[in-house]
Amino acid sequence: MKVELDSVTFSVPSFELGPLNFSIEEGTITAIIGKNGSGKSTTLKLIHGDLRPDTGSIRIDGSKVSSLSSSQLAEKTSFVWQEIYSPMSFSVRDVMNVSGYKRGFDEDRMMMALDEVGLASFIDRDFSVLSGGERRLVTLAAAIYQDSEIMIMDEPTNFLDIDNQILVYKIMKRLKMAGKTLILSMHDLDAVHHLADFVLILRNGNNIAWGRTISTLTIENLNKAFNVSFQTYDTVNGSSFVGSYKG
Repeated sequence: MKVELDSVTFSVPSFELGPLNFSIEEGTITAIIGKNGSGKSTTLKLIHGDLRPDTGSIRIDGSKVSSLSSSQLAEKTSFVWQEIYSPMSFSVRDVMNVSGYKRGFDEDRMMMALDEVGLASFIDRDFSVLSGGERRLVTLAAAIYQDSEIMIMDEPTNFLDIDNQILVYKIMKRLKMAGKTLILSMHDLDAVHHLADFVLILRNGNNIAWGRTISTLTIENLNKAFNVSFQTYDTVNGSSFVGSYKG
């Protein structure tokens, strides 16, 4: 399912986003990067249909997002939120069921999704008492269980320790190989460099650069987006980005 943004703008008091013009091909990973407040989460919410653009259009598989019902959007897209809400008295099973309601209840598929993030044994635990990292992994498992073609993730490695960050990166690669389209915001530039096919770089709501990662994630563009002077270093795992305060 192709995602297309055509002259999209959005504004609230003291913030304006856009115009945004880009297309995301199916079966790819797109990362949105930029300083806090640059418009990353807003862009994701616009694509997911939680916000409506002031001007322009967003299409998924040729259909305007604004014309799709919530049920139709749930079939096409899933969302791993940056903020992790704790519904009162919800168990992990309840959280999973809410995400998978359009696909129908499937205990085996639910357990497979939880097992992929290492939390199959948590199925009947109270979601609200889990750690931030555990809740993050449950929300990722819920998105896997939802099984939408487009998976939108807002800072998916927030709250996670190193080993679970690496686990999430492996899951992203597996989902891409399975043909899923991933659209995510991230702060880890090295992870973006190694994972993403395309990058959108924002600053103060402005599109600094858009394109393939290899040609877009450059020192010049990063210096424009952040109040930091960047350099790259070659490591055994490839290039690594290091920034120092301009001050």
